[in-house]
Amino acid sequence: MSKDLTRERILDAAMGRMLKFGYRKVTMDEIAQDLVMSKNTIYKHFTSKIEMAEAIFGRLEKEINHELSLIEESHKDPVEVISKNIFFLQQRLAPWFERFLGDIKSELPDLWTRFLNFRNEKIFEIKALIEEGIKKRKFRKINSALAVRMYMGAIDQVLNPEFLEKERISFADALEGVLDIWSIGIRSKK
Repeated sequence: MSKDLTRERILDAAMGRMLKFGYRKVTMDEIAQDLVMSKNTIYKHFTSKIEMAEAIFGRLEKEINHELSLIEESHKDPVEVISKNIFFLQQRLAPWFERFLGDIKSELPDLWTRFLNFRNEKIFEIKALIEEGIKKRKFRKINSALAVRMYMGAIDQVLNPEFLEKERISFADALEGVLDIWSIGIRSKK
């Protein structure tokens, strides 16, 4: 088996375990056991569990960037692009948030910061879509920077692992609720 294929197999096994049990509870021994491979073989590809987690997150970033590019290329309506982007992010990140990202926040603060920066970068791309929607008269004239900041503030407060656990709300439900309130408001349709 090629070196790249072995590395990808290791990442697949580690990602499966870390998504299921969280970063903290997964050991290199368990990953090796899942792969029927020695820990020494794993250490030839990854010097530490931290490096493995960083590689797993790098994969996620690459996948998200690719998918969001495809959405923007295939849809011209900014409302549809925003909706599809947020739906994709909701679906893709939900399993990561439940355990892996919750652990990363306390266990690997540098990787958590990388996640926040990546997330903020994706959210700020929404600002350009809002401005495009305003130009195309799909949205009313609003301050797009303020709209994005409000959305980010809501995300920061609501998607906090402690809040989600306390309120017994899933990541997907919380994200859907924030998007609904942010895009439609709280007024009834009377």
